[in-house]
Amino acid sequence: MISNGRRRVTTAALAVVTTVALSVITPSASPIAADEGDLPSAEPCGKPIEIPYVAVGDGVPFGSKKVESTNAISEAERFPEELTKLLQEDHFPFCLHNVSQGETTTDDYQDATDTPSGFTQQSLAHDLRPRLVTLMLGREQDIIREHISTCMGFIKNHQFIEANACALAVLTGGPWKKLNDDLSDILNQLKVQMDGNPRMVVAVLGYYNPYPRALEVAAEIPGFCGKLQDTIPTCLVRWLMLPPVLVTMDQITKKLNSTIEAVVERFSLASQGRYYFVNPYDAFEDHCMRLETEIKTTVYHPTNTVHTHDSKNDFGCDEEWMESDGDAGRLPPWHYLPPAVTGVLINTTQSTEGMGAFPNAEGHECLAKLVYNADNGWEPLKQKLGIPEQAEEDPC
Repeated sequence: MISNGRRRVTTAALAVVTTVALSVITPSASPIAADEGDLPSAEPCGKPIEIPYVAVGDGVPFGSKKVESTNAISEAERFPEELTKLLQEDHFPFCLHNVSQGETTTDDYQDATDTPSGFTQQSLAHDLRPRLVTLMLGREQDIIREHISTCMGFIKNHQFIEANACALAVLTGGPWKKLNDDLSDILNQLKVQMDGNPRMVVAVLGYYNPYPRALEVAAEIPGFCGKLQDTIPTCLVRWLMLPPVLVTMDQITKKLNSTIEAVVERFSLASQGRYYFVNPYDAFEDHCMRLETEIKTTVYHPTNTVHTHDSKNDFGCDEEWMESDGDAGRLPPWHYLPPAVTGVLINTTQSTEGMGAFPNAEGHECLAKLVYNADNGWEPLKQKLGIPEQAEEDPC
């Protein structure tokens, strides 16, 4: 029989142990460490019941574009903000820290401190103690990024030979092994956090192909060139070089996604499904960029006749989810359009507008819905975050 004195001592000891245990497993009201001013502000996670969600990555979650234009999306329209709204609508008090930065590589994520807080994204992903992390990295790697910058510039100016060489160089010479190794290290750092946070979930996003599909573009080329009448043959010879470029661009996106997915799969198995891969490729397939091209020609027919023939066509998607980067192609097509079948081509101009590689508001909304409803991610997300609803089969 335990005396009252011993019972009181045992009860007190249990209370001390319980208090210590709770202090270890229960996060503080603020999701960051002490020393205010050294680390980012705890806003918007200022209440104990709020659950930290940290978005890290490149220009997609950051909402950036290569060239600023008047139709830039607002911060509230970025997919991490849209995802937070979806979670809050289902009565889960997530609060967002979007610490992503434009044009971020895996090296930048781990080492660059030129962020508003002065800390690397990797350190912020740790210090903010998230329950949910979304990571989008890989497209801005050296060489790989060329397929949405330099190669796109060649397409805008109808330099399809150069564009094809550019795309092939990315596909065959991209740093795919480095991307694999760096992502493995980054996910391993998050795994260390998971060991002390058994309810933490990491969603890793792949990429969409911003370019139109090759077969659909090929079907529209004859009608586009036919309107030029006097320069149909040279127009066809040049423009039929575009579909092979688009095939290679598509292969780049697929290789990028397969590289990322392979890394995520290894960590998903090791963490019992707390990592999951979100692939936006299929959802964006019919929502690519605009590729609105207009060619104007003036042809002199001896002895005194002048004809003008213009052609305009949008080779992109009818319902685009890509924002224009604001940089139109203007290089006159003298490098491929002459000679005219009859007469002399005396003037020609072209404009190619609407191309861009970053999502508009509709594209970001779809990305948020895909993270929230990913087939291979919904079960761990539902279980770890406690969301009772079933996933939508076609969220976008």
